[in-house]
Amino acid sequence: MVKKPKTMGAKLIAYIAVLTALSALANIFTVILGGGAFAVSFAYIPAFIAGAFINPLAGLLTGMLGDLLGCIIAPKGAINPIILVTSGLLGFIPGMVFWIARKNDMDLTKYSYALTAVSFILLLIICLPLNTIGLYLFYFMARGRTLAAVFGLRMPKQTIILAVNFIIVVVLQKPISKLIKI
Repeated sequence: MVKKPKTMGAKLIAYIAVLTALSALANIFTVILGGGAFAVSFAYIPAFIAGAFINPLAGLLTGMLGDLLGCIIAPKGAINPIILVTSGLLGFIPGMVFWIARKNDMDLTKYSYALTAVSFILLLIICLPLNTIGLYLFYFMARGRTLAAVFGLRMPKQTIILAVNFIIVVVLQKPISKLIKI
């Protein structure tokens, strides 16, 4: 019997659409403090869920489209392509971590929290600096601030926000794993 190629079904499209809408809402309700250097956002959560529970491409699309829609619906400045890509990476990176684990037949029920921790460490190492560089290039460089100053101002606070997002994802992980069946 010949296997049919996997196509994007209605269920998958619906999951991505709902998570993208949640991502857009998270971006719309991002609170910007400190002249733009500090933002309280929960945009990590829908992108992480799409990437980890569906696939890396779904995570990438959810993060990028959620950021783009959030910028269009409630603009907080010009659309920043670096931040747009970084928003996509919020879903793509966890998606790749979980995809690699699945490919290696890892027991996701046993290691899901460890995979989540690895994902968030990678987000800290990759996305926070990229976001900071994007903000610096688009908003702070013209004001005469140095990149080091923007990093120094943002990184400690954004690390705390990332940790809060991590805790929320850990709490939601079990219920979501029962809801999303692809």
